[in-house]
Amino acid sequence: MAGDAQSFDSDIFQSAAALFLKKRSVLPIQTVKGFAAEVVQRIVLTAANASVVEDTNIGPQRLEEFCDVLLQPFPAKALAYTAALQAEGVTPQVLRYGYLAGAARLLGERWDRDEVTFMDVTVATGHLYALLRAVRSEPHDHHGAPSRIKSALFASVPGENHTLGITLAADTFRDEGWDIDLRIAESHDRLVTHVQTTRPAVIGLSLSTKERLSDLIRLVLALRIVVPRAIIGVAPGLDISDEEIFGLVDIDIAFRDARHAVTDLERLARLRG
Repeated sequence: MAGDAQSFDSDIFQSAAALFLKKRSVLPIQTVKGFAAEVVQRIVLTAANASVVEDTNIGPQRLEEFCDVLLQPFPAKALAYTAALQAEGVTPQVLRYGYLAGAARLLGERWDRDEVTFMDVTVATGHLYALLRAVRSEPHDHHGAPSRIKSALFASVPGENHTLGITLAADTFRDEGWDIDLRIAESHDRLVTHVQTTRPAVIGLSLSTKERLSDLIRLVLALRIVVPRAIIGVAPGLDISDEEIFGLVDIDIAFRDARHAVTDLERLARLRG
């Protein structure tokens, strides 16, 4: 990994870190606390269930040091530490499943023991999430890599009662030759587990009202961890603007019309492929 700029995207890191910071500044404390718990737990679980081909065991002193860096308020510290690991030759797999998963587990333990404050945890979690988003997959680790451009999972956001829109959108995409896996009224955990099992290349989510925005944010955080390379789009409700969605949710595209979405997603999938 040393000197390999293609294995880590600092622009994605900065963008993801800023997005997590925005959540802390505008959303209720308990909501953000839930996001932090989701990220920490999901990183640990994903690493535990991953098929790892390298030794990712990191010494406890090194993990303590890394966790201390993540707790620093400025993301530049975490970025610099990661760059130093890159210079040492640490691979993306070891970084993801060794350092990031190990630090997430350690952060959770410190949180349980009340050794860190809520603000500390959300800062560290934001840095953890941003680093995970920025680490690019290696050839043997392409979870969520597009294998078929015209294949996608469509789902309503957990808790949604209005599912007609996502059903009609699925029909529109099928008419255009897409293979659509439609999931309606799934719980958060069941939907994430299904995605982790099927690893779709494209995910379309339906949000009918701003009241379910926090559920959408939590879901997207989890999906970004379990399928890092998937394209994620959202069809938002009329009571929320595209600017609000992009300001808080880590998505690739927002769409208001199913037929335009077909063209936009096909173009984006070709670019990613």
